[in-house]
Amino acid sequence: MAQTNFHLAPPPKTVAGLLAVPIDIQSIDVKFLFDGATQSGTADATIAFTVGPTGGNPVFDLRQTITGAWLDGAPLPVAQLALHDFGGGALTELRIVQSALGAGSVHTLRVQYQIGTPASQLAGNYPPAVEWGAGPKLRWSLGLSDLYAGRYLEAWMPANLIFDQFSIHLDIRIINTLAAHSVITNGTVTGLGANHWAVDFPSRFTAVSPLLEVRASDTLESRSDTVVLPVSGTNVTVEGWKLTGGPVDLTVQINLIKNFLTENENDYGAYAHGNRFVAFFNVGGMEYEGGTTTGSGALLHETFHSWYARGVKPSGQEHGWWDEAFTTFHDDGADDAIPFDFSAAPITLCSRDPWQRRTPGNSYADGAKFWKGIAAMLGVGALNSQMGAFYRAYKGNPVSTEMLEEFLLSRTGKLGIVDAFHRFIYGYPDPAPAPDLWLKDDAADPGANPWAGAFWDSPDLWVRNRDDGGTVHQSPEFGQDNWFYARVRNKASAGRCRHFVVTFHAKAFAGTEFVFPGDFVPSIAVKAEFDLGPNETRIVKARWPRSQVPAAGSHTCLLASVISKTEHPAPGLHVWEHNNLAQKNLTIVDLKPNKFIIVPVVLLNVRRGVSPRYHIEAWRDPADDKYDLSLVSTSNELLAAADARTQRVDWGIKASPPPPPHELLDCGAHPHTARRAPKNAMMTSDHLELIAERFADASRLPFPPGKKARVSMDLPSGSPRVVGFSITVPPRARTGDVIKTHLVQRHAETNQITGGVAVEIHVV
Repeated sequence: MAQTNFHLAPPPKTVAGLLAVPIDIQSIDVKFLFDGATQSGTADATIAFTVGPTGGNPVFDLRQTITGAWLDGAPLPVAQLALHDFGGGALTELRIVQSALGAGSVHTLRVQYQIGTPASQLAGNYPPAVEWGAGPKLRWSLGLSDLYAGRYLEAWMPANLIFDQFSIHLDIRIINTLAAHSVITNGTVTGLGANHWAVDFPSRFTAVSPLLEVRASDTLESRSDTVVLPVSGTNVTVEGWKLTGGPVDLTVQINLIKNFLTENENDYGAYAHGNRFVAFFNVGGMEYEGGTTTGSGALLHETFHSWYARGVKPSGQEHGWWDEAFTTFHDDGADDAIPFDFSAAPITLCSRDPWQRRTPGNSYADGAKFWKGIAAMLGVGALNSQMGAFYRAYKGNPVSTEMLEEFLLSRTGKLGIVDAFHRFIYGYPDPAPAPDLWLKDDAADPGANPWAGAFWDSPDLWVRNRDDGGTVHQSPEFGQDNWFYARVRNKASAGRCRHFVVTFHAKAFAGTEFVFPGDFVPSIAVKAEFDLGPNETRIVKARWPRSQVPAAGSHTCLLASVISKTEHPAPGLHVWEHNNLAQKNLTIVDLKPNKFIIVPVVLLNVRRGVSPRYHIEAWRDPADDKYDLSLVSTSNELLAAADARTQRVDWGIKASPPPPPHELLDCGAHPHTARRAPKNAMMTSDHLELIAERFADASRLPFPPGKKARVSMDLPSGSPRVVGFSITVPPRARTGDVIKTHLVQRHAETNQITGGVAVEIHVV
């Protein structure tokens, strides 16, 4: 299957007794024939598409009157492509193919129609038009608009909602006229003869992307110039068009565009639209990918839209607020910061209705005010820097409101972002009664604050190596994407939670003590979710990008937090002190009997002004507690001060001697001659060279026998201590046995457990 955007598509919906399901269009191919003799036009269009993960009746749109249709080459009654109301009312309907198709199946749909004024909302300064004048001369304007329904590509050809990306091939021919015509477009034009062109648009385009005007050549003037952009180094040709005799000075306007393109690249990132920018100066203002139809007064706004709107693109019209809002903020200088007033009335900019067909009209004023509030929260410079990073991360792709919220929170760690989106984007008031979201620390955890039991191996937090929905934790796989999962709960006695986020973070080491917020945010991933009712549970997942997965052999600690408008854990709290926090400090390893593993663990005391004395406890597996455990450290004084039984250890392998001086390389390094372990190796008895390298000249302190054994030591505040936790598989262990061991840090004076790690050995 080709690349699809079903993760951004609306969910299936039953309409008029039909299960309407989204499709992903791969290509649109249309032949347009305009006849000057009859002053009419016809179209013959074919879309190639894939059905989504749920089978059913495909959804698309076309605002022309269909006269013939074929599905996979077989005739289809036109009545089976009727428009249906998805809840938005007149002129916002969508067409449903009344033929149930299987999930993931690939098809073609061909339609024929007469070309006329589209059945769309035709308001605005520059509505769509197909007109004939004396000559005969054709004027055909796509006339796209955000604010009116049915005003994207569907006005003229079969298309999808704007989550979808597809290639477009047009064959445009005008016959029975001697008047020469020209094509103004951001597509690639190939002349096929007099008044005959092929126009191609790349596969990154959506239904909001194409610019197309066909007019008689003698009604147009054009001029062009070039500019080398400072970030991408691209030599961009700027084409300016206007009506003959129009008042616009194309040279002046082209120079303005060159300046705007340069500034936008410097401020936000490389231009996304190849080596052209096309501007048709007439009336109104509408953005396209690397182009605009505009009056001269809107040029700053429309040029910037090639970064926000058509560089990164809204994935639905319910998400259309953010590009207009940020562009308006940019028009105003992108330098104003006005703090949020959370006593002000909620404002809805994102309805979360995936079938919405109009961009909200308050996107400009209320939306720009929102960005000024975020600027006050982050700092003006930080906001613009983050929005540049956002553009670079998603350039060329559709993006939802949730993805924007997730990006800003994961990058900045500013929890107030959640509150701002809750009230001033999704339009939710403060919940009453308040929800009580939580993650289990342990299987027995009832959700109390605080929790007195084990908390470092949460059953509600796990990793999968694939996006497979599995619920059993897997060790992260280096060199590929992994997936974070969390099971979020809402207490039965609490109120509904309209909006919440889950943050996911990972430390590339096993540690005993982590504190909110510094160890939790900024984070690797964030996932926004909605509408979790009392006594309900939701499994939330987020991609763990391969670039941020720790190297093989690491002992990773997972950290998660749940944040909503009324629930922010207070600074300085630990996992056991707040039920919105969770931790999974679990290492899983396969070992044979008599083999051992050493897991490096960071012991930390974050409390200032209290006793530094801690008990370090080893909890053996209750099913078989007779196996050897010990602490290993290169700080011999640390262990010796803890217990007189500390012994120096000989790993039975010597580190390679340093190369002689004559082997010094020109860069100052020495040739590496030591035997290296496999990249995915942990420090086990099968890889003593790793142990000898990490714990050379070390001491070992055995734990006493018993299910729970302890040694005591001083851990000065703010001075991490790294020890090795050594576990030996008993010789009597059998293949398939699972041995789970915990290393626990407990404050000696208060008896409070402050951290722990778990090691799960699968006997092989």
